Amino acid sequence: MRRITLFSSVLLLVMATFTKQCTDPHERYEDPPWLGGSNIETLESEGNYDIFIALMDKAEYRVSIENQLFTLFVPSDSAFEAYFSKIGISGVDDLTTKEAEELFGQHILINPRSREQLMYEYAWGELQDPKGEYGTLFHRKETYAVPQEYKETVRYNPEFKDQELLLYRRNTMIPLFTTEFFEDYFGDPAGSDYLFMYPNSSWSGTQWHDAMVTEAEVRTSSGFIYYLDRVVEPLQTIETYLRDNQDQFGLFYDIAQRFANYVNPGFNEENERRYRKSYSQISDFADEWGPESGSAEAKMLYSFTAFIPYDNVLQEFLDNTVLQSYSSLDSVPQLFLVYLLQSHLNTYLNLPTKMEDRFINYLGDEITIDIDADIAGARGCGNGVIYFMNRLLEPNAFTCVVGDVFYQRDYTTFLYALEESEVLNTLTRPSITMTLFAPSNAELLEYGIRHVEVDGDIIIEIRGSDGVWNEMEQLDIQEFVEDYIYVGNYEDFIGEGFIRMASDNYVYYKDGEIRGGGNQVEGDLCLVDEKVPSDRNGNLFYIDNAIKAPYNAAELILDDPELSDFATMLDTLSLIDSIQADYEIPGVLFPRINFMNQLNQWTVFAPTNQAIADAQLAGQLPTDEDELKEFVYYHFVRGTTVFDDGEFSGTLPTQRRDTIIGSDIFYEPLDFSNAVYNLMVTDKSGQDVTVDHTDANRLIEGGSLHKINSVLLSEPVK
Repeated sequence: MRRITLFSSVLLLVMATFTKQCTDPHERYEDPPWLGGSNIETLESEGNYDIFIALMDKAEYRVSIENQLFTLFVPSDSAFEAYFSKIGISGVDDLTTKEAEELFGQHILINPRSREQLMYEYAWGELQDPKGEYGTLFHRKETYAVPQEYKETVRYNPEFKDQELLLYRRNTMIPLFTTEFFEDYFGDPAGSDYLFMYPNSSWSGTQWHDAMVTEAEVRTSSGFIYYLDRVVEPLQTIETYLRDNQDQFGLFYDIAQRFANYVNPGFNEENERRYRKSYSQISDFADEWGPESGSAEAKMLYSFTAFIPYDNVLQEFLDNTVLQSYSSLDSVPQLFLVYLLQSHLNTYLNLPTKMEDRFINYLGDEITIDIDADIAGARGCGNGVIYFMNRLLEPNAFTCVVGDVFYQRDYTTFLYALEESEVLNTLTRPSITMTLFAPSNAELLEYGIRHVEVDGDIIIEIRGSDGVWNEMEQLDIQEFVEDYIYVGNYEDFIGEGFIRMASDNYVYYKDGEIRGGGNQVEGDLCLVDEKVPSDRNGNLFYIDNAIKAPYNAAELILDDPELSDFATMLDTLSLIDSIQADYEIPGVLFPRINFMNQLNQWTVFAPTNQAIADAQLAGQLPTDEDELKEFVYYHFVRGTTVFDDGEFSGTLPTQRRDTIIGSDIFYEPLDFSNAVYNLMVTDKSGQDVTVDHTDANRLIEGGSLHKINSVLLSEPVK
C-alpha cells in the first residue's frame, strides 16, 4: 500500500510539472491553418450571424462557448428577423434572459460532433454504427433548453381541481432527422416522410427538428457549426400544442384532462411552488422525454405519435355512440375514455410511408389509414408528431362484438368485469368469432354482483351468504364473465341445444329460453332483449337475467335427497372435501369432489338411492374400500360432457382404473348409444342403463350430471 502511495505522489508531481509547462497548449501546438478560428470567431468573420451571437450574450452563454467545445446549430440573421417578426418582437432585447436561454439552448449541443457523431450515439453499452442493430435510431438529442414555466387551471384532478398551478417541463429533446435515419427506420430516405411531418420545411438530408441544415460540419478550433435555414422555435410537446390549439382539438384535450396528474412538486428560483404535468392510464404525451424516459438511451430512441381528430369529427362520433345513452361525458365510464384516447396515441414514431402499408395502434389493433384522405396535416413536436385527423380511429374494442356495451349506461358492471378479468382483449380480435351475452347492472345486482368506485379505482364485488359485499379476485371475475362468452357464432336460440361457454360450463337453450346451471336449480331463465350484430366478429345479445353459475357435482349431489346414499358413499371414501371461497365469511365452506379438478370436462352418472339399494341387495357393491372407490370412479366419465341430445355415441373412459403400466394409466370404458332424449350407457358387465330424460342433463361445473336408476358395473353380473 505504501509503495502505491509513493508512486502516486511521484506521478502527481510529474503531471503538475508538465501542466505548468504547458498551461497554454498553443505554446506547443498550433491549430492547423485549415481549422480556422473558434466557433465565435468563425461566426463573427462570416458577418451574417450577429443575432445568434447577440442571443448567446443575452442567454449568458459566451463564457461557456469560449471555453468549452460545442456543436452549434446557427440560423442566419434573416432567419432570426423572420422569426422575431412572426412572434411580434423587434429583436433579442425584447426577450427575457430565460427566454433567450431556452431559445439559444435549442441550438447547441455540448462537445464537438461531426455529422457521423451526431447520428451514431453511444447507447446501451456500445457505440452505434452503420452496421449495428440500431444505427441512427437514437435520434433525439437532449439540449440545455429549459422550457418556460406556465400556469394552468386544473379541470378534473380531484386533488387540485379549479386551482391554478405553476407548471414546469424538463429539458427539451430535439429530433435529428437524416437520410440515414429514414433508411434505418425503413422510411423514405428521399424525404417524403419528413416533409409530411414537417410540411412547411425543406429537405436536405440533415434536419434539426423543422430546420434544414444548409451547410454541415463547419469545423472550428472549438467545435462544429451547422448552418440552418430557420430558427428552431421553442419546442412544444404534444400536450402544449393541444393546449394552445383548443379551437380545433379542444374536445380531445378536454377528455384527456380527466387523466392529468400534477407530480414532482418543488420550488423554482423565485421560491414559487411548481409541478410537472403528466398523464396516467393513457400515454403520457406531456412528457418532454417521450414514452420511455426512464433511461438516457430510451429517450433518444422513442417518441410519441398522436392522431388527433378535429372537434367536429370527435363530437359526431360521441353523439352517435356513447351520448345516446349517457347524458354527458362526465358520466361516461373512464374505461371508454381510456380506449378512445389510447387508440389515438402511439408510443413510437409512425411514418406515413409505413402507415400506408400497415398501421397498428397502441392496443394492437390493425387499422387501415388513407394518409391522403384521413390526415389533414401534421405537426412535429419535441416529443413526437401530431397528425390532424379527418376521421376517428375506432379501436377494435368499439367495433367488435363487445363494442355496444361500452356505450350503454345500464351495462357498466359487466363492462368493468370484462376489463378486470383481462378477457376484454380476446373479444376485440376480429379473427376470433364470438357470441357474447350481457346482463344489465340491475340483473347482476340482484344476482349478487356489482361494481363500486374506491379512490378512483373500479372494484367488482360479490355478495356473500351473510349479505356482506366483498371484492372479487381476478380469477373469480374471469370465471364469472366466461360464463357469458362462447367462442363461435350464434344467430339465434331457436330449437334446442347446449353451448359450451369459455368457462367450460354449459348453457342450455330451447326456443329462445336460455339457462345456466344456476338457473336450472333456481327454476328461472334468460330471454334475449336485443341482438346487436358486429360486422367484425360475432353477435352481442342483451339478456334479461343473469346466466347463473352452475353448482359443482358435489353441491348438486349433496342437495338432492334422491342421491343421499351416493353422497354418503363419496363422503365415506373421502372423495369430497371442502374449500373456503375468498369472498365468504370464515367457516363457510363449499364441498367439491376432490379428483374432478384434474380435467375441465366430466359426465357424472349419479345412481339414486333406489339404485344403490338394489345393488346392495344383489350383492353388487364391493365391501373392500379400495374396490368400492373404483366402483364409484366408474360413474365418472373423464374429459367429455355427454347430453341426451343425440350428438355423441361411442366409447369414453371413466375414472375407474383398469391397468397401470409405468406412468401410464388405462381407464375402464363405457359405451354410449345416443338419440335425442334417449341416452343409453352400456357398462363392462354388458348391462344397458337408459337415462330417463327427466333426470338427464343437470348442468354442473365443467359438465353434466345424469341421475340413473341402476348402478354401473365393471364386472360381469354373477
